[in-house]
Amino acid sequence: MFDEKYPEVDPNKKSAAEVWEARYAPAGYLFGKEPIVSLKSFVSNLRPGKVLDVAMGEGRNAVFLAQSGFQVEGLDCSAKAVAKAKALADEKKVSIEVKTQNLDFFLMPLMKYDSIVMSYFKPLPRFFSEIKRGLVMGGTVLFEAYTTEHLKIQNPPNPLIDFDHCFKPNELLMQLKDFHILYYHEMAEGNSHLVRAIAKKTK
Repeated sequence: MFDEKYPEVDPNKKSAAEVWEARYAPAGYLFGKEPIVSLKSFVSNLRPGKVLDVAMGEGRNAVFLAQSGFQVEGLDCSAKAVAKAKALADEKKVSIEVKTQNLDFFLMPLMKYDSIVMSYFKPLPRFFSEIKRGLVMGGTVLFEAYTTEHLKIQNPPNPLIDFDHCFKPNELLMQLKDFHILYYHEMAEGNSHLVRAIAKKTK
């Protein structure tokens, strides 16, 4: 049944690759070159070693992770974003391995990563099983994303943010039910409403 509170996805909407290729086309870095707040705050809580940055955008988090001593791989649906991530890594004189990837069809390699980072990207529900598959035992995953409350409080609205990019209240917590939660917080922060989480694979 149609739920007016949570509108249905428009079937005529452009693909993620089309949308983000257009958004990343202008010169410069759309979201800047600095990493997200939660990554800077909690990088020491991530299991060190090989890390995957999913939907990495222009590489701000991937480069920071490389600067912090991680062996970094990054994926994004936008070829323009991947090119900018490579350029940023060159600028900062660090090494990252990045590629263009349709994330809806990405199959995670088995137990390859010590940590996984996902920021401002809401994957399909099945992707949480992929995260578990990809992490070594004791591996960690870090999230930072918008909640649906963000769309209610933001003024003026941000045209780059769609409803289906946002987690409903406690939705991320439920998706992480097979992980040990190290940190979880949904909060208003300035003109935003965010969810931040760190979880560990323990089984």
